[in-house]
Amino acid sequence: MDNIVIETRQLTKIYGEQTVVNEVNLHVRKGRIYGLLGRNGAGKTTIMKMILGLSSVTSGEVDVFSQTIKGNEKYIYPRIGAIIETPGFYPNLTGTENLEIFAKLRGTSRPNAVKEALGVVGLPYRDKKVFSKYSLGMKQRLGIANAILHDPELLILDEPTNGLDPIGIAEVRSFIQDLCVKRGKTVLISSHILSEISLLADDIGIIHNGVLLEENSLAELHKRNSKYILLQVSDTAKAVLLLERRFHVKEYSVQDTHTVLLYDTDLDMAEINKALMLENISVISLQLCNDTLEDYFKKVTGGEGIA
Repeated sequence: MDNIVIETRQLTKIYGEQTVVNEVNLHVRKGRIYGLLGRNGAGKTTIMKMILGLSSVTSGEVDVFSQTIKGNEKYIYPRIGAIIETPGFYPNLTGTENLEIFAKLRGTSRPNAVKEALGVVGLPYRDKKVFSKYSLGMKQRLGIANAILHDPELLILDEPTNGLDPIGIAEVRSFIQDLCVKRGKTVLISSHILSEISLLADDIGIIHNGVLLEENSLAELHKRNSKYILLQVSDTAKAVLLLERRFHVKEYSVQDTHTVLLYDTDLDMAEINKALMLENISVISLQLCNDTLEDYFKKVTGGEGIA
């Protein structure tokens, strides 16, 4: 598909007897921010390293820009900017001096590339402060500036807000959103912080123990986590039949032998309760619920939350 920038097929990484990434099928769409969400150790960084050629692929395939990476590295990698783990810079040089070195190494020809990249992330051009004196937030900003120095089409950012205070997190989030919305970049970003991904991403992939459990747009996930009525009864088959005939209920989901989710929250719960009781259907619970993305994550991962 033309709008898919990154596609993995059955991507797998095995270290010894441990499967770190297990047959992952990832789809990152052009001009969107894809949040790869999972606990620490879930396999997020390993996936990014395999996409970037920093770790070998045990099995499966990776396509970037509709090209298989193997044999097309010179065509693909110059179009990607990345931060994997902690950005590495010369501690005794300023931010500007560091970026000027990386610009030469990359063969970046634009005369104002360093100045423009620093401007995007809000760092001064040609100041005197050396990298070792930078705060963590400034270091992360410089890492992003280095990633966009050569004006790449695709950004791969591994936990770019890790360790930042709330203000620093908000600033980095703003940079990333601007890069996507104003500059048309495609972004693959990993995080273990669900609240941050939910504020930033267009699409989300949930990875757990190396397995991609869910891949969908954030809008669709929000739909799934809208309000609903939780009904727990002694007999779901009889209850559903009554709900369909008497209350004309169409949007519902039978979870198990005792639980039904009703998605029409305008239903009169008192009347439903009364009708069920009259039909000798015991009502264990009847309540209005509103799941959060955190609730959904726990549900998908089998009850485990995310830090």
